[in-house]
Amino acid sequence: MAATLNALRRLRMHKLIVSPAKGFYLILPPEYQAYGCLPADMFIPDLMKHLRLPYYVGFLSAAQFYGAAHQKPQRFQVVTLKNKTPIQCGRIYVEFIANKNVAVMPVRKFNTFAGSLAVASPEVLAADLVTSPSRAAGINNVATILMELVENINAKRLIELMKLNPELFWVQRLGYFFESLGFNDLANVLAKALNDKQLHWARLVSSAPYNPLRRDNKWKIIVNTKVH
Repeated sequence: MAATLNALRRLRMHKLIVSPAKGFYLILPPEYQAYGCLPADMFIPDLMKHLRLPYYVGFLSAAQFYGAAHQKPQRFQVVTLKNKTPIQCGRIYVEFIANKNVAVMPVRKFNTFAGSLAVASPEVLAADLVTSPSRAAGINNVATILMELVENINAKRLIELMKLNPELFWVQRLGYFFESLGFNDLANVLAKALNDKQLHWARLVSSAPYNPLRRDNKWKIIVNTKVH
């Protein structure tokens, strides 16, 4: 055991391997030595298996896979069962975001050089974006991403997601956005799904001050910030 640890220590000193997490090592090919780490999408599946945690790639990192992110995010966002300390591996920064329902959320698998990566489905991504816009550079950026993402969103799968994530505020917010952005078919599907539900007023952005600029009676949304 001591000999193995000494060998690993020597390899790390020579920057031939890196260790993003305790007991987890990556071989670092010459082409990635300037970054000090492999790209996150090349090691996240194995890392999460090592940690024994369910996961999916979410928020801005997921938006990239659907062509809905206009610039590469500075951090790789991973949704998992519980909050974890972020990982800094060379120039690579991995942020962990807690979601207790992560294991049942629909995902899409994308092939990378290192295998298969679980990415939030378009519907899960849309729900997450309106739930926590601060994770996606704010509500204006959320609106921009939704405009690009909408062609990938399936109305039937949105309704199915309501059964997995029964809190209604995200549906209200998403419906408000779809209608505001002119995607009336999706908005109408959500409005019909909410028709027999007891809705409570929800702020458009939870973290913004209450101060209502206006109230949208159809979606029971308190518009407490400007969306450009």
